[in-house]
Amino acid sequence: MRLGKTAWLVLGIGAFVIAFATLAMIYGRQHGEGKELEQNLAGTQTQLTKLILGRESLEGELAQQQSALGEAQASLSSALASFPRLEASIEYDEVLSELADRYGLVIMGMSAEKPREKEVEDIIFVTISFEVKVRGEVNGVLGMVDAIAKDERFASATVEVVDIKVPEPQPVWEERELPTATIKFVGYSYGGE
Repeated sequence: MRLGKTAWLVLGIGAFVIAFATLAMIYGRQHGEGKELEQNLAGTQTQLTKLILGRESLEGELAQQQSALGEAQASLSSALASFPRLEASIEYDEVLSELADRYGLVIMGMSAEKPREKEVEDIIFVTISFEVKVRGEVNGVLGMVDAIAKDERFASATVEVVDIKVPEPQPVWEERELPTATIKFVGYSYGGE
């Protein structure tokens, strides 16, 4: 069967319309996907901008924290440098004898433990425990304790125990027995560099 010119023309126009409609649908779909990709790209760029700003903000905070840490470390170093040290050159027995004489006390014995390390909040200190036993009036013992607490040679020492023993009253005709005391104190020295 042979088709006429009109049939060919209708068939050609139909094919053209079908091809045009197919191309229009493909273009419409691609255009929609393009718009969606543009929106996704815009959203991603917005997130990237926020992340960059957040990073800059965090870097600024980090710099501030590092500066504060540096200041705190400098302050700690300064405080530790000014922390009194137990001077090895001081003869503590001579100093304690001098204080006992000043307050009318007789030394009955003295002892010191070997230096030890003590850690307090990640800081290492060297401690030395001292004990001195004296005999004399209670006021003299209290004066010596006060002098140890205030004497610059014991600036880093802490009196920990004062044990005073007062004897029972004696009859008038017997010789009066004097009170005795044991004074224990600890000297601290910063042990770090």
